[in-house]
Amino acid sequence: MSKNKVYSPTQGALGAFLGGSLASLYFIKQNYSALNNDEAISKTLLFGGILVFAVLAVLPFLPEDFPNMAIPIATIITTRFIIEKHQFSKEDVASNEELSFQSNWKVFWVSLLSLIIFIILGSSIILLLDLLGIVNFY
Repeated sequence: MSKNKVYSPTQGALGAFLGGSLASLYFIKQNYSALNNDEAISKTLLFGGILVFAVLAVLPFLPEDFPNMAIPIATIITTRFIIEKHQFSKEDVASNEELSFQSNWKVFWVSLLSLIIFIILGSSIILLLDLLGIVNFY
């Protein structure tokens, strides 16, 4: 019998810290997939996609004295809250014979890939804003 591999609240929070909002979106979506909750998957992709786009759009306009850790901390707290309250806690996974934890290495690699994609998207937006003359970055 194969077990559904899921991300614990701690894995999701750590992955969100390392990989940002894209990683958070991935972990939450994958857990809803393990729960076979198609409605929640759709809502996660819609609202998460809007949130990722909003973060990317706002970053170039934040003041220089904006706290560097505000967005990562908000992402960590939100990810942990959603996984723990709307999906399952670590204890739920440990006590359920149909569920098992994802590998911590997978959390790391997904987070790293998410960070790289986020940097590419963010750099593209910054370059576009600079080319359009909306913001000067030099």
